[in-house]
Amino acid sequence: MNIEELEIKNEDWKEKIQESFDRVKGLMQGFVFPCNITELFLDEIWKQSTEAFDKPREIQVLIDAKDDLYISVGTPSFVSFENQEDGLEGMQLPYKCWIHTHPFGSAYFSGTDWSTINTWKTLMESAIVLGDREYLAYRCDDGLSKKCYLGFYEQPAKPEWVNAAEDVLDGEEE
Repeated sequence: MNIEELEIKNEDWKEKIQESFDRVKGLMQGFVFPCNITELFLDEIWKQSTEAFDKPREIQVLIDAKDDLYISVGTPSFVSFENQEDGLEGMQLPYKCWIHTHPFGSAYFSGTDWSTINTWKTLMESAIVLGDREYLAYRCDDGLSKKCYLGFYEQPAKPEWVNAAEDVLDGEEE
């Protein structure tokens, strides 16, 4: 991606992600089963992915063994560190977590994502993909995963056949 062609609406988007991480990192309980505190950090990444640029774009955040963040932005459907290599020096293995967004979709690992995970999984503890009001967290050593949907629960209306069946059952019980 040519970073010079990127229209940035929020110039301090990386700082906002870093500040969010700094506020919660001592309270987080890891990335495979994100707790509410970790979700605050994930929410900031999602917010910047959907609001900081001319259009929603993928963002990736790599957290290394020293808890240093390495952040880049991509297109609406792909992200890499290409043309954004400044500041990548000093990364320390193993990586604690690779987090990236799918700003126009759900939280799932695409074929490209699986290729990245499979390339790095012996040197990376976990991976998280963020989608619209959801995330999928994956532990690289054994594949244990957690998918979480965020939002308000609304009980779906009962289909008419269920109401009819309940009416019949109610009549039989009298």
